Amino acid sequence: MTTPRIVLVEDDADLRESIVEGLELSGFQVVGVGSGREFYCKLAEAGPFTVAVLDVGLPDQSGLVLAEYCRTNTAMGIIMLTAHDSEDDFFRGYEAGCDLYLTKPFPTRVLAQAITRLLERLATASDTPLQEQDSVAAFRNARWTLDRTAWKLITPANEIIGLTSREMQVLTALLEAPGEPVTRDQLQRLLYPRIDEYSGRALDALVRRLRAKTSHAGGEPIPIKTVHAVGYCLSEPFALL
Repeated sequence: MTTPRIVLVEDDADLRESIVEGLELSGFQVVGVGSGREFYCKLAEAGPFTVAVLDVGLPDQSGLVLAEYCRTNTAMGIIMLTAHDSEDDFFRGYEAGCDLYLTKPFPTRVLAQAITRLLERLATASDTPLQEQDSVAAFRNARWTLDRTAWKLITPANEIIGLTSREMQVLTALLEAPGEPVTRDQLQRLLYPRIDEYSGRALDALVRRLRAKTSHAGGEPIPIKTVHAVGYCLSEPFALL
């Protein structure tokens, strides 16, 4: 079994060293860097990690920008570990795409457990089998295709769009309930550590980003329908690869 690789972005050298040491004792491979520039260089050098643990207040670039980059360009899990703890800070963190938003001080052994739980959720997103479409005709007539193995979405214009772990989780949940709405509580429970106002707003932001991503690529938004006061559903069938 491959050891999860963690990248920690923290500008406080003493704190960074302490967290790296604690996570390594928990069995993770950890690389610690002190700035956004070092983070990008490490990605270019070593490739995507399994999980990124990001501080917000970095000397050269906000950790929120790093989170948005990770969410858009990689399948990494994202944990914000920061002293910024206002309501707006929580919302901006989840809107940027983080999976967990934790405030300092935070014990390293608890952080290790949080990473473990996040890894389990990410594994579930990639391994959960989907129910087969009820009808062969629906499959043949589907204009959208989801590639479960490559985490790709193929639009009606044949544009290929890479999906993040959370986008895969949302589409998986919707495809497992063809023609039926999936409630907001179900999706929040799947995506986030708790059901509250912040995770609700983050869910809405995720759906908006997914619609915008497909609109920009293929000229047509993904057919995710908002069911008022309930949740979301797909308004047309998908083919599955």
